[in-house]
Amino acid sequence: MFEMSSALPVHNRLTEAWFDAVARDQLLIQRDPETGRVQMYPRARVLGAPQREPEWVPTSGRGVLYSFTVVHRSVHREFSSLTPFVIALVDLEEGPRITSWIVDTPLENIRCDMKLRLVFREIHSGLKMPCFAEA
Repeated sequence: MFEMSSALPVHNRLTEAWFDAVARDQLLIQRDPETGRVQMYPRARVLGAPQREPEWVPTSGRGVLYSFTVVHRSVHREFSSLTPFVIALVDLEEGPRITSWIVDTPLENIRCDMKLRLVFREIHSGLKMPCFAEA
């Protein structure tokens, strides 16, 4: 059986700029400096153009809910005290689809295609992350 020792995100050289921005309540995505095409999750090279390094750019903080699930029982000890919580796929206004949390929104209001706004929450002790709420 596969078992994860932690569900917490990895801080490393590649993700450092992203986490630094989150600490300032800003969500960054990567962009190809030549074509303007955006990508998310952080990569060392532009997707499809390994000769180029991406640049970091801020997002508008607006998105649309693509899909979601309500977690009633977390298998990860880091989040078990937070149930129920909502994990979502969010289409950012800039194009990329990211995984995030839906917060500050009653469960009965959550629906696909709803407009979302970016908020930042500490979802685990010392771990601030970009989340989304009903716009």
